[in-house]
Amino acid sequence: MTVGEFIRIYGSIFTWIITGAIAGGIASALLRTQRQGCLVNVAIGIIGAFIGGFIMNNILLPGGVFGVGLLDAMVNATVGAVIFLVVLELLLPGQQLGVRDEGGKGRRR
Repeated sequence: MTVGEFIRIYGSIFTWIITGAIAGGIASALLRTQRQGCLVNVAIGIIGAFIGGFIMNNILLPGGVFGVGLLDAMVNATVGAVIFLVVLELLLPGQQLGVRDEGGKGRRR
């Protein structure tokens, strides 16, 4: 394996992780979820990248939002992560977005 191949392969993985972490963190902040860990934010962001990439590229904006690869990837991943968290909240109410049961009433922080 040459140095160029090494950088191309592992640089791409590193970019996925960084993009996933940022998108997962933004989505968690937008929805005011309970504090999650860094690895959970990365996983949410990567799953969101798949969801957002499919929705944005095939349904909404095939040409991209800004026309810049990394910026479009961040927007797609963030939109997908928000959709993913909302769907999880619909399937598992009160367990994903930080609803606390205080005195018998479910209440958001």
